[in-house]
Amino acid sequence: MDGFTWAAFACYLLAVIGAVIAGFTYLLSPKCMNYHEVAIGKKWGELDVKLQTLLLALMKSCGGGIVSVSLAMVAMLVFPFRSGEIWSYYIIPICGLILIGIPIYAMMVVKRKTNAKPPIIVNATGIVLIVIGLILSFF
Repeated sequence: MDGFTWAAFACYLLAVIGAVIAGFTYLLSPKCMNYHEVAIGKKWGELDVKLQTLLLALMKSCGGGIVSVSLAMVAMLVFPFRSGEIWSYYIIPICGLILIGIPIYAMMVVKRKTNAKPPIIVNATGIVLIVIGLILSFF
């Protein structure tokens, strides 16, 4: 790999590491996030057990999905991308933009409709890294 391809690899990897951290945070959390509490206007302990169960199930399924797509992206980076297989130059950023873009959209809806402050900037950083990686991979 040349310098631009290595830089693209690094950008993608940084974005994926951030996604894995977020995914495991959701997957392993024993309660909803602080911004979730602000959005629903109640503390975790004030919620009915059935609602707690539903929220945790949703968080864990989202977290698991994020982790699994992130690990698939790592595999694509380590094998086909490093080998110069052109298809991976397209599929990796597509997966990454979907992986991070959908949560950003959801967070923007939550921010617009509630007083919550979800971590949109953190996810936006991942999008910027993926776009930079996409551009660098074609130099």
